[in-house]
Amino acid sequence: MEFDQILRKIVKYSIISFLLPLVTINSCLLFYKFMGSIETFPNLGYGPDKIENSYKDFLLITNNEYDVSLTNCPEYKYVRSFITSENKVIKVDEKGNVINQPSDFLNDQIAKNKIKSVQFTKTSFKESKCVKNHKFMQLVLNNIKWVEPLLIKTIKENSAGFAEIKNPYIYGEVSISRTARYFPATFIFKPFIILSSIFLFFYWLNNFRFFNIITNKNNITDFSKKFFYFGILSCIFLALHAAFLGLDYDSKLFSQIRKLIIILFISFEVVAQIYLTASIFKIKNELKDNINYLVLNIKIIFVSVVFIVTLISFAVLSFTDQSSVFKQVLEWNYFSFLLFYYLLSSLLWKVQKNQKF
Repeated sequence: MEFDQILRKIVKYSIISFLLPLVTINSCLLFYKFMGSIETFPNLGYGPDKIENSYKDFLLITNNEYDVSLTNCPEYKYVRSFITSENKVIKVDEKGNVINQPSDFLNDQIAKNKIKSVQFTKTSFKESKCVKNHKFMQLVLNNIKWVEPLLIKTIKENSAGFAEIKNPYIYGEVSISRTARYFPATFIFKPFIILSSIFLFFYWLNNFRFFNIITNKNNITDFSKKFFYFGILSCIFLALHAAFLGLDYDSKLFSQIRKLIIILFISFEVVAQIYLTASIFKIKNELKDNINYLVLNIKIIFVSVVFIVTLISFAVLSFTDQSSVFKQVLEWNYFSFLLFYYLLSSLLWKVQKNQKF
Protein backbone atom coordinates (compact mmCIF):
# COMPACT_ATOMS: atom_id res chain seq x y z
CA MET A 1 0.00 0.00 0.00
CA GLU A 2 1.24 3.47 -0.78
CA PHE A 3 2.76 5.23 2.19
CA ASP A 4 0.87 8.50 1.67
CA GLN A 5 -2.44 6.62 1.39
CA ILE A 6 -2.08 5.37 4.95
CA LEU A 7 -1.11 8.85 6.14
CA ARG A 8 -4.17 10.28 4.40
CA LYS A 9 -6.35 7.74 6.16
CA ILE A 10 -4.78 8.57 9.53
CA VAL A 11 -5.44 12.28 8.95
CA LYS A 12 -9.01 11.60 7.79
CA TYR A 13 -9.86 9.36 10.74
CA SER A 14 -8.18 11.83 13.11
CA ILE A 15 -10.45 14.65 11.95
CA ILE A 16 -13.55 12.47 12.19
CA SER A 17 -12.54 11.15 15.62
CA PHE A 18 -12.17 14.73 16.84
CA LEU A 19 -15.30 16.25 15.32
CA LEU A 20 -17.89 13.46 15.49
CA PRO A 21 -17.99 12.87 19.28
CA LEU A 22 -17.53 16.58 20.01
CA VAL A 23 -20.43 17.56 17.76
CA THR A 24 -22.51 14.68 19.16
CA ILE A 25 -22.27 15.63 22.85
CA ASN A 26 -22.77 19.31 22.13
CA SER A 27 -25.79 18.60 19.91
CA CYS A 28 -27.35 16.72 22.82
CA LEU A 29 -26.47 19.64 25.08
CA LEU A 30 -28.14 22.16 22.75
CA PHE A 31 -31.29 20.03 22.55
CA TYR A 32 -31.43 19.66 26.34
CA LYS A 33 -30.86 23.41 26.77
CA PHE A 34 -33.67 24.16 24.32
CA MET A 35 -36.07 21.73 26.03
CA GLY A 36 -35.31 23.45 29.33
CA SER A 37 -36.20 26.82 27.83
CA ILE A 38 -39.74 25.84 26.74
CA GLU A 39 -42.68 24.02 28.27
CA THR A 40 -46.13 22.77 27.36
CA PHE A 41 -49.20 24.85 28.14
CA PRO A 42 -52.89 23.92 28.47
CA ASN A 43 -54.50 24.02 25.03
CA LEU A 44 -56.59 27.12 25.73
CA GLY A 45 -57.67 30.11 23.66
CA TYR A 46 -54.80 32.48 24.44
CA GLY A 47 -54.87 36.04 23.16
CA PRO A 48 -57.65 37.89 25.01
CA ASP A 49 -56.71 40.11 27.92
CA LYS A 50 -58.78 37.90 30.20
CA ILE A 51 -59.56 34.17 30.06
CA GLU A 52 -62.02 32.57 32.44
CA ASN A 53 -62.40 28.84 33.06
CA SER A 54 -64.57 26.89 35.42
CA TYR A 55 -62.87 25.68 38.57
CA LYS A 56 -63.39 22.09 37.39
CA ASP A 57 -61.43 22.79 34.20
CA PHE A 58 -58.73 24.49 36.24
CA LEU A 59 -58.34 21.32 38.34
CA LEU A 60 -57.96 19.29 35.16
CA ILE A 61 -55.23 21.69 34.05
CA THR A 62 -53.32 21.59 37.33
CA ASN A 63 -53.58 17.78 37.47
CA ASN A 64 -52.13 17.51 33.94
CA GLU A 65 -55.36 15.96 32.68
CA TYR A 66 -55.96 18.74 30.15
CA ASP A 67 -54.81 18.62 26.54
CA VAL A 68 -51.49 20.45 26.22
CA SER A 69 -49.64 22.14 23.38
CA LEU A 70 -46.27 23.64 22.55
CA THR A 71 -47.35 25.90 19.71
CA ASN A 72 -50.58 27.10 21.33
CA CYS A 73 -49.03 28.97 24.22
CA PRO A 74 -49.35 32.45 25.75
CA GLU A 75 -46.85 34.90 24.29
CA TYR A 76 -47.33 36.99 27.44
CA LYS A 77 -47.60 35.86 31.05
CA TYR A 78 -51.01 35.47 32.65
CA VAL A 79 -51.75 35.91 36.36
CA ARG A 80 -54.50 33.99 38.12
CA SER A 81 -57.45 35.17 40.12
CA PHE A 82 -60.03 32.93 41.78
CA ILE A 83 -63.68 34.00 41.54
CA THR A 84 -66.00 32.91 44.35
CA SER A 85 -69.68 32.11 44.06
CA GLU A 86 -70.28 35.58 45.58
CA ASN A 87 -68.16 37.11 42.77
CA LYS A 88 -65.33 38.03 45.11
CA VAL A 89 -61.89 38.08 43.48
CA ILE A 90 -58.99 36.31 45.18
CA LYS A 91 -55.68 37.28 43.58
CA VAL A 92 -52.61 35.07 43.82
CA ASP A 93 -48.98 35.57 42.77
CA GLU A 94 -46.94 33.29 40.48
CA LYS A 95 -46.19 30.95 43.39
CA GLY A 96 -49.86 30.61 44.32
CA ASN A 97 -49.68 32.81 47.43
CA VAL A 98 -52.80 34.84 48.19
CA ILE A 99 -52.41 38.62 47.74
CA ASN A 100 -54.04 41.08 50.17
CA GLN A 101 -55.95 38.33 51.95
CA PRO A 102 -55.20 35.95 54.85
CA SER A 103 -52.94 33.13 53.63
CA ASP A 104 -55.57 30.46 54.34
CA PHE A 105 -58.47 32.37 52.80
CA LEU A 106 -58.29 30.62 49.42
CA ASN A 107 -58.04 27.16 50.98
CA ASP A 108 -61.02 27.99 53.15
CA GLN A 109 -63.10 28.99 50.12
CA ILE A 110 -62.06 25.82 48.29
CA ALA A 111 -62.98 23.66 51.27
CA LYS A 112 -66.43 25.29 51.37
CA ASN A 113 -66.82 24.66 47.62
CA LYS A 114 -67.24 28.37 46.98
CA ILE A 115 -64.81 28.76 44.06
CA LYS A 116 -66.80 29.30 40.88
CA SER A 117 -64.11 29.95 38.28
CA VAL A 118 -60.51 30.95 37.65
CA GLN A 119 -59.65 34.05 35.68
CA PHE A 120 -56.35 34.51 33.81
CA THR A 121 -55.31 38.13 33.15
CA LYS A 122 -52.66 38.96 30.57
CA THR A 123 -49.63 40.97 31.67
CA SER A 124 -47.09 42.95 29.65
CA PHE A 125 -44.29 40.48 30.48
CA LYS A 126 -43.14 37.96 27.87
CA GLU A 127 -43.66 34.27 28.66
CA SER A 128 -40.09 33.11 28.08
CA LYS A 129 -41.06 29.42 27.92
CA CYS A 130 -43.60 29.90 25.14
CA VAL A 131 -42.40 28.60 21.76
CA LYS A 132 -43.74 31.77 20.14
CA ASN A 133 -40.82 33.57 21.75
CA HIS A 134 -38.38 31.12 20.09
CA LYS A 135 -38.85 32.05 16.45
CA PHE A 136 -36.76 29.29 14.87
CA MET A 137 -38.42 26.50 16.84
CA GLN A 138 -41.85 27.97 16.19
CA LEU A 139 -41.07 27.88 12.46
CA VAL A 140 -40.01 24.22 12.73
CA LEU A 141 -43.07 23.14 14.73
CA ASN A 142 -45.51 25.01 12.51
CA ASN A 143 -44.11 23.47 9.31
CA ILE A 144 -43.15 19.96 10.47
CA LYS A 145 -46.29 18.81 12.24
CA TRP A 146 -45.02 15.46 13.55
CA VAL A 147 -42.27 17.09 15.66
CA GLU A 148 -44.61 18.68 18.23
CA PRO A 149 -46.35 15.48 19.45
CA LEU A 150 -42.96 13.78 19.76
CA LEU A 151 -41.58 16.63 21.87
CA ILE A 152 -44.70 16.65 24.05
CA LYS A 153 -44.30 12.90 24.57
CA THR A 154 -40.65 13.46 25.51
CA ILE A 155 -41.60 16.10 28.10
CA LYS A 156 -44.28 13.84 29.62
CA GLU A 157 -41.92 10.84 29.83
CA ASN A 158 -39.15 12.85 31.49
CA SER A 159 -40.49 12.89 35.03
CA ALA A 160 -37.39 14.73 36.29
CA GLY A 161 -38.00 17.53 33.80
CA PHE A 162 -35.65 19.53 31.62
CA ALA A 163 -33.83 22.13 33.67
CA GLU A 164 -32.93 25.61 32.52
CA ILE A 165 -29.16 25.67 32.09
CA LYS A 166 -26.48 28.16 31.08
CA ASN A 167 -23.29 26.25 30.36
CA PRO A 168 -22.36 22.92 32.01
CA TYR A 169 -18.73 23.44 30.97
CA ILE A 170 -18.65 26.26 33.53
CA TYR A 171 -21.58 25.71 35.89
CA GLY A 172 -21.99 21.91 35.77
CA GLU A 173 -25.79 21.99 35.82
CA VAL A 174 -26.17 18.66 34.00
CA SER A 175 -24.13 15.58 33.06
CA ILE A 176 -23.40 14.39 29.53
CA SER A 177 -25.49 11.24 30.03
CA ARG A 178 -28.48 13.28 31.28
CA THR A 179 -28.50 15.42 28.12
CA ALA A 180 -28.41 12.26 25.97
CA ARG A 181 -31.11 10.31 27.76
CA TYR A 182 -34.26 11.46 25.95
CA PHE A 183 -35.61 11.75 22.40
CA PRO A 184 -34.23 12.88 20.05
CA ALA A 185 -30.89 13.11 21.87
CA THR A 186 -30.86 9.37 22.51
CA PHE A 187 -31.02 8.81 18.73
CA ILE A 188 -28.08 11.18 18.35
CA PHE A 189 -25.82 10.05 21.17
CA LYS A 190 -25.97 6.25 20.94
CA PRO A 191 -25.49 5.72 17.19
CA PHE A 192 -22.97 8.52 16.73
CA ILE A 193 -20.83 7.62 19.74
CA ILE A 194 -20.82 3.99 18.61
CA LEU A 195 -19.95 5.23 15.11
CA SER A 196 -17.16 7.30 16.69
CA SER A 197 -15.77 4.15 18.30
CA ILE A 198 -15.70 2.51 14.84
CA PHE A 199 -13.79 5.43 13.32
CA LEU A 200 -11.42 5.33 16.30
CA PHE A 201 -10.83 1.66 15.56
CA PHE A 202 -9.77 2.55 12.00
CA TYR A 203 -7.59 5.35 13.36
CA TRP A 204 -5.65 2.93 15.60
CA LEU A 205 -5.60 0.24 12.89
CA ASN A 206 -4.05 2.55 10.28
CA ASN A 207 -1.49 3.79 12.78
CA PHE A 208 -0.61 0.15 13.39
CA ARG A 209 -0.24 -0.46 9.62
CA PHE A 210 1.84 2.68 9.29
CA PHE A 211 4.26 1.52 11.97
CA ASN A 212 4.54 -1.90 10.37
CA ILE A 213 5.62 -0.29 7.10
CA ILE A 214 8.07 2.18 8.59
CA THR A 215 9.69 -0.29 10.98
CA ASN A 216 10.08 -2.99 8.31
CA LYS A 217 11.63 -0.49 5.92
CA ASN A 218 14.12 0.77 8.52
CA ASN A 219 14.71 -2.60 10.24
CA ILE A 220 13.44 -1.32 13.58
CA THR A 221 13.10 -4.34 15.87
CA ASP A 222 11.86 -2.78 19.11
CA PHE A 223 8.50 -1.63 17.71
CA SER A 224 5.81 -1.85 20.41
CA LYS A 225 2.23 -2.75 19.48
CA LYS A 226 0.85 -1.71 22.88
CA PHE A 227 -0.74 1.51 21.59
CA PHE A 228 -2.84 -0.54 19.17
CA TYR A 229 -4.12 -2.97 21.80
CA PHE A 230 -4.95 -0.23 24.28
CA GLY A 231 -6.58 1.82 21.51
CA ILE A 232 -8.83 -1.08 20.49
CA LEU A 233 -9.83 -1.65 24.12
CA SER A 234 -10.74 2.04 24.47
CA CYS A 235 -12.97 1.72 21.36
CA ILE A 236 -14.75 -1.30 22.82
CA PHE A 237 -15.47 0.37 26.16
CA LEU A 238 -16.61 3.61 24.51
CA ALA A 239 -19.13 1.62 22.47
CA LEU A 240 -20.28 -0.23 25.61
CA HIS A 241 -20.74 3.07 27.44
CA ALA A 242 -23.00 4.34 24.66
CA ALA A 243 -24.92 1.05 24.46
CA PHE A 244 -25.68 1.03 28.20
CA LEU A 245 -26.90 4.64 28.27
CA GLY A 246 -30.59 4.86 29.15
CA LEU A 247 -30.74 1.34 30.59
CA ASP A 248 -31.94 1.91 34.15
CA TYR A 249 -31.86 -1.05 36.49
CA ASP A 250 -32.35 -0.71 40.22
CA SER A 251 -29.08 -2.50 40.87
CA LYS A 252 -25.91 -1.30 42.56
CA LEU A 253 -23.95 -3.89 40.57
CA PHE A 254 -25.20 -2.49 37.25
CA SER A 255 -24.37 1.04 38.39
CA GLN A 256 -20.85 -0.05 39.35
CA ILE A 257 -20.39 -1.82 36.01
CA ARG A 258 -21.31 1.38 34.15
CA LYS A 259 -18.81 3.37 36.20
CA LEU A 260 -16.15 0.74 35.58
CA ILE A 261 -16.79 0.87 31.81
CA ILE A 262 -16.23 4.64 31.61
CA ILE A 263 -13.13 4.39 33.86
CA LEU A 264 -11.67 1.66 31.63
CA PHE A 265 -12.43 3.67 28.49
CA ILE A 266 -10.60 6.70 29.88
CA SER A 267 -7.68 4.63 31.15
CA PHE A 268 -7.15 2.71 27.92
CA GLU A 269 -7.59 5.86 25.81
CA VAL A 270 -4.99 7.82 27.77
CA VAL A 271 -2.50 4.95 27.79
CA ALA A 272 -2.97 4.40 24.03
CA GLN A 273 -2.35 8.09 23.35
CA ILE A 274 0.83 8.03 25.44
CA TYR A 275 2.22 4.88 23.80
CA LEU A 276 1.47 6.12 20.27
CA THR A 277 3.06 9.52 20.90
CA ALA A 278 6.13 7.86 22.44
CA SER A 279 6.41 5.49 19.46
CA ILE A 280 6.29 8.38 16.98
CA PHE A 281 8.88 10.32 18.99
CA LYS A 282 11.19 7.30 19.00
CA ILE A 283 11.36 7.15 15.18
CA LYS A 284 10.99 10.89 14.49
CA ASN A 285 14.27 10.98 12.54
CA GLU A 286 12.98 8.42 10.06
CA LEU A 287 9.85 10.57 9.61
CA LYS A 288 11.54 13.94 9.06
CA ASP A 289 9.94 14.44 5.63
CA ASN A 290 6.44 13.57 6.81
CA ILE A 291 6.12 14.97 10.31
CA ASN A 292 5.58 18.40 11.82
CA TYR A 293 8.04 18.58 14.72
CA LEU A 294 6.26 21.52 16.37
CA VAL A 295 2.98 19.59 16.50
CA LEU A 296 4.85 16.51 17.80
CA ASN A 297 6.26 18.56 20.68
CA ILE A 298 2.83 19.99 21.41
CA LYS A 299 1.45 16.45 21.37
CA ILE A 300 4.05 15.33 23.90
CA ILE A 301 3.09 18.20 26.20
CA PHE A 302 -0.58 17.42 25.62
CA VAL A 303 -0.39 13.73 26.60
CA SER A 304 1.73 14.66 29.62
CA VAL A 305 -0.91 17.13 30.79
CA VAL A 306 -3.70 14.61 30.12
CA PHE A 307 -1.86 11.95 32.13
CA ILE A 308 -1.33 14.28 35.11
CA VAL A 309 -4.91 15.61 34.99
CA THR A 310 -6.27 12.07 34.79
CA LEU A 311 -4.29 10.92 37.83
CA ILE A 312 -5.31 13.97 39.85
CA SER A 313 -8.96 13.62 38.81
CA PHE A 314 -9.09 9.94 39.77
CA ALA A 315 -7.44 10.72 43.11
CA VAL A 316 -9.78 13.62 43.89
CA LEU A 317 -12.91 11.65 42.96
CA SER A 318 -11.73 8.53 44.84
CA PHE A 319 -10.64 10.14 48.10
CA THR A 320 -12.84 13.21 48.43
CA ASP A 321 -16.58 13.77 48.39
CA GLN A 322 -17.09 16.22 45.54
CA SER A 323 -20.39 17.82 44.56
CA SER A 324 -22.24 16.80 41.43
CA VAL A 325 -21.50 20.26 40.00
CA PHE A 326 -17.74 19.67 40.29
CA LYS A 327 -18.04 16.21 38.72
CA GLN A 328 -20.12 17.48 35.82
CA VAL A 329 -17.82 20.42 35.07
CA LEU A 330 -14.90 17.99 35.10
CA GLU A 331 -16.77 15.51 32.87
CA TRP A 332 -17.64 18.02 30.12
CA ASN A 333 -14.23 19.67 30.02
CA TYR A 334 -12.17 16.49 30.39
CA PHE A 335 -13.94 14.56 27.65
CA SER A 336 -13.80 17.51 25.22
CA PHE A 337 -10.14 18.16 26.05
CA LEU A 338 -9.28 14.50 25.49
CA LEU A 339 -10.56 14.73 21.91
CA PHE A 340 -8.03 17.42 21.00
CA TYR A 341 -5.45 14.64 20.75
CA TYR A 342 -7.04 13.69 17.43
CA LEU A 343 -7.01 17.26 16.18
CA LEU A 344 -3.26 17.34 16.86
CA SER A 345 -2.94 13.99 15.08
CA SER A 346 -4.55 15.45 11.96
CA LEU A 347 -2.03 18.33 12.02
CA LEU A 348 0.97 16.13 12.72
CA TRP A 349 1.49 14.61 9.26
CA LYS A 350 2.74 16.16 6.03
CA VAL A 351 1.13 14.18 3.25
CA GLN A 352 2.95 14.53 -0.06
CA LYS A 353 1.32 13.84 -3.40
CA ASN A 354 2.37 10.81 -5.41
CA GLN A 355 4.82 9.69 -2.75
CA LYS A 356 5.42 5.96 -2.45
CA PHE A 357 7.35 4.17 0.21
